Order: sequence, then structure tokens, then C-alpha cells
Amino acid sequence: MQPNNYTGLYTVAAGDVILTLSMHQDANNMITGKLESNNGNQFALEGMVSEGVAAGACSGSEGYLYFEAYLDGEDLTFSLIEPDEFNMPVYETAQYFVFRRGTRHSPQSTQQSPEPASTNRTSSGDQVAASPRTTSPAKPLSGSEVVRDELNGFSFVKPEGWVHQYADGQILLGSHTIPGLISVFPHRARNSQEMQELMKQGFQEEGVSLLLQSSLQQRSGGMITGTYGGTVQAEQARGHGIGLLSPHGGGVFVMAVSTPQKLGQPIMDAAEYIVQNTSFQKQEVGDRDLVSHFAGEWAWTNGYRTEWMTFYPDGTYSDQAEAGYSGNFTDGAGNVSGNWGVANENSNTGRWVVRGNRESGVITVVHPDGRRVNYEYSVYVERGKKFYREYLMNGYHYNKQKDF
Repeated sequence: MQPNNYTGLYTVAAGDVILTLSMHQDANNMITGKLESNNGNQFALEGMVSEGVAAGACSGSEGYLYFEAYLDGEDLTFSLIEPDEFNMPVYETAQYFVFRRGTRHSPQSTQQSPEPASTNRTSSGDQVAASPRTTSPAKPLSGSEVVRDELNGFSFVKPEGWVHQYADGQILLGSHTIPGLISVFPHRARNSQEMQELMKQGFQEEGVSLLLQSSLQQRSGGMITGTYGGTVQAEQARGHGIGLLSPHGGGVFVMAVSTPQKLGQPIMDAAEYIVQNTSFQKQEVGDRDLVSHFAGEWAWTNGYRTEWMTFYPDGTYSDQAEAGYSGNFTDGAGNVSGNWGVANENSNTGRWVVRGNRESGVITVVHPDGRRVNYEYSVYVERGKKFYREYLMNGYHYNKQKDF
């Protein structure tokens, strides 16, 4: 598949206003061109194409704006973005147009007339004319593949053209044509206020530091959005964050991240599509009395290896295993010449649900990657007496070490 070439003539009509965009992409992926309207406004374009997205500056007699463009077939989504006092793009001001390549305006266009142009000032005090805002919608997204997080009880429809993978408690999505990535991960906020507080704290983990750079916006459907900035793997990054509450408590965060120059509408639209197509499933734990009975820390050992399983009352789970083996080296005469030892440990997290009764049943553990492990249990019996703090789980003799 050949990469998009932006060279061409594009037009769009908004009421009585006709916008014409001419672009030329050279062999070095540099962009030049002109944006003009039939009412006399003109802007010169200079920029470059990187990873399929054209971006640069759009300058006129009264100042400049940033632009980004994304070509999908013959449709060109073109955005104009005002600068702030530090001459950085303010993506919340972006205005979007959907141009068509190689066509003149249609007299039957259903687009509304543009709003009057507004002005903005650069750090030098010059006025910058903001282009008219139209109601041209971007090409609607669609999808059919459902991505599930069994551990945290949510699923969403993935936009067409995006791939995903599970990594460290989150779901990462990427596109071959849109720069950046989208991260989907759970939160435990119980209400909108708690979710806002979490979003105000930003997102910090190894290699990632994103801090809130705008006010949070309350949206319909229980969504809250904000703009973030910082670094990802030591590179400057900008993010569009969305928080969504589950009716069962908790919810998800969806973060679209790219470089400051390339965080455009296509990736933000994909993030919004994910949120709008997210559903939540109520997390089962099991019968309340049975959950209370098994909630706690359980362990078994054979002298060389010890394993612990911890069942929490809220349905979360963790386990840990430690093993140690040792022995002696001997020479040809059978004399001890040294010793050896090997030790290792590992741990996991997940959720658990129990079905059955105190005598026997099944505990199912769901790991973050969706893997399920069933532990068939039966109460330990010795000389006809049942010990309800001791169970055989898949044949291993577990003792309850701690109650919750």
C-alpha cells in the first residue's frame, strides 16, 4: 500500500462560503500550499508529512495558525489550531473541515454557514484571525471487534484499523495510519467527584508522566475529559484523557497520547469512540456467606516450596510462591566438595469467584490477561472430622493463615 500523497486541490462548501485548499508534497515530504475562501481570505501553508499526517503553520496577513491534515481516500480532514501566548498549539480551539479532493463545491451542500471569524493574539501582541468554524463532521468511525477485560469487568468495541494488546494492567491500541497510542485502564473511583480527583492527579508510572493542563470538562453520559502534557519514555507528549464511571462502581480511563504536534482529531475521535462503545459487567464474587468463609490468606508447603493464595472480600485476588532447593557437590571419592542452592519466587493478581458450599465447590480465578484457573476444593477430613480451615484445592492441602 502506497503512503498518502497530499498533492492536490480540495474544496468544501459551508453555506455561501467556499473554501479551496491547494497542497503540494515534494520528494522530501515537505508541504506547501494555500487556503483561500471566496470572500477574499488567504493563508499560505508550510509544513511536512510525518507518519501519514501533514502538519505545519498556516499564515496570513494578520498572523498564523497551526494546521494538521489527515487524508482518508479522497477525503481530507483539515484542522486549524490557535496558538497560546507561548506560541504552542491549543488543541481545544481546533476547528475542523472535511475537504474533498478534485471536486468543486456542491450546490446542495447541507453544511451550515460558518460563524464569523474570531481573533487571537500571539505573544508579540499581533492579532491572529481564527478561521470560521463549520459543522463538517469527520468521517464516522465504525468497528465490530469487541475487546474484553475479564478481570475488571468491562469491554469495548475497537475502531476499525486499530490493533490492541494487553500490557501491565492496561489495554494498548495503535494504528498504522494515525500517530500515537491509546491506553485503556481501570480505576476504582466510586463517584464523579472521586474520578475528578484522580484525573487531577495526572498519570504517573515508569517512563510516563502526564499532568493535567486544562480544566476538566463534564460531558454527557458520565464522561469527564481533560488535556494532559508531559513525557512518555523521555519524549515530549500530549494527551486527551477521558474518564468514565461504571454503574457498578469504578470505571475506565481512556488516554490518547501523541507528540504535541501530532495529537489531532483522528486519534481523539478514536478514543471517544472507545468510550462511547464501552460496557460494564457486574463483577460476581459469590454467595456472601461463602465469600466471608473463604476470604483470607491460604497456604500450603512441602518443605521446598510454599504457595500463598489470598482471597479478598471485594473479589480481588493475589498469590505468591517461593521455592528453594539445595544440595552438595561430591568428588569422585564421595567426599563433599561444595554445596549448591536455587531459590525463586513469583506472584500474580486477579479476581476470584466461588461457587458451591463449605464442603465442596469451585473457586475460579481470573487473571489480567483473561486466563481462568479453576480450583476444585473439598473440606479436609481426618478420622471423620471436618476441618473448615483446611481444604484440598486441586489436590494440594491448604491451611487458612489469616481471616479478613
